[in-house]
Amino acid sequence: MSKATDISSERYQIDKDRRAVMESAMKEYDRTVYYPARKALSIRCQEETGHNWSFRDTNPIGYPIYDCSICGTTEIRADE
Repeated sequence: MSKATDISSERYQIDKDRRAVMESAMKEYDRTVYYPARKALSIRCQEETGHNWSFRDTNPIGYPIYDCSICGTTEIRADE
């Protein structure tokens, strides 16, 4: 293995370990604070303004993906 490959592999492992620690540290906060707040915001956006959908891309199956430009909610539409 070359030195560049060794360094690249080490960098990958360092970043992977960091992601694992961050996921673990944020798990409870996300479950109890972040996700409930995002859900409430999405509901409020729909009720107060109506989502402003913007096409982003298609998923691997080919269904269109839309994002609300106001609150950031994502929706995949299978029926279009």
